[in-house]
Amino acid sequence: MKRPMISLCFSSRIQRYMTPMYYCFVSFIIVVSLFHHRIIFADGSSIGSRHSYSLTTFDPSGNLDQVGRAVRASMLGAPVVALSIPSSSETMVTTTESESSSTPPEEGIYICIPLRFLGTTSPLIIDDGTPRIVPISSSICICHTGVGADGRALCDIAVRLALDYRYVYGEEISLEELLEALAEKVQEMTMKAGARPYGCALLVACLGGGIVDGGDKGRETTMYRIDPSGSVELLNANGDFNSENERRASLAFLGKWNSQKEKDLRSQLDSQQYTTEQQVQDALISAVEVNNDDSSPTQSTPNEGKSSQTFLYASFTRKGGLQISGINRETRGDDVTSTSV
Repeated sequence: MKRPMISLCFSSRIQRYMTPMYYCFVSFIIVVSLFHHRIIFADGSSIGSRHSYSLTTFDPSGNLDQVGRAVRASMLGAPVVALSIPSSSETMVTTTESESSSTPPEEGIYICIPLRFLGTTSPLIIDDGTPRIVPISSSICICHTGVGADGRALCDIAVRLALDYRYVYGEEISLEELLEALAEKVQEMTMKAGARPYGCALLVACLGGGIVDGGDKGRETTMYRIDPSGSVELLNANGDFNSENERRASLAFLGKWNSQKEKDLRSQLDSQQYTTEQQVQDALISAVEVNNDDSSPTQSTPNEGKSSQTFLYASFTRKGGLQISGINRETRGDDVTSTSV
């Protein structure tokens, strides 16, 4: 009967001496851990710093890390090139009798995007299932690049905004109303708790009614960019003039473009004259091919030395509206063949 008493006294004595040592050890670990994290948080350069995962916290350099990453994600999307041709332009020439079969390009905006097949080489797939260019009204359409799911969600929001505006006011939504509402939706995700910014960029193309330099340009064709931070940038206003004081075509680039190639292509396409819409289509597709020489996925064919790639080509004009078609570009050596799919 005495042994339990001895063991009880022994255990209580151990507990009496070990408890202070235990608390001292735990306190030491906590102090070292806090000191270590304080050093990491001070410079803000650590990948795991608290600034990296907060949408509403600026880092010590004044940047929002998540928004910056979203902008980089939008620049990794499929390259998009858009050409805006105004009504009075040196690119639009009058056809002669020898060119009676040629149709000059109409006033409007022409867009080209390469279709990516997620690694598949099946010739049966002509689209990746995500609408890249969406009509909003008779004078406005939207194109997106970056994270496809985010772009699809924003296009759905734009369509709902246009439908709600038409239901309430009985008319099509104006460009200013659409840009303001879309930018507000995008910017809201940079401040909302438990959410992340959209990882895509939007190209808003308008055939008329744009505001440039504080004035109403009426029927001017304009292109705007909305980035993941919610800012709106005017990409073109057709404000450049040639030697004869005529407005000329202008370009817009979105997505993953080589900076040097983009600069060269811009100067090349700006100086080029387009007498037919086919020339516009070939120029835009060639620009995307030049940019994607080393990185674009192509479909292999049984014929040796032959490769093909599908492009999404859209023409947005007042007369024809938004017309979207797939162009299959086959290359065999120096021979290039384009067919509609």
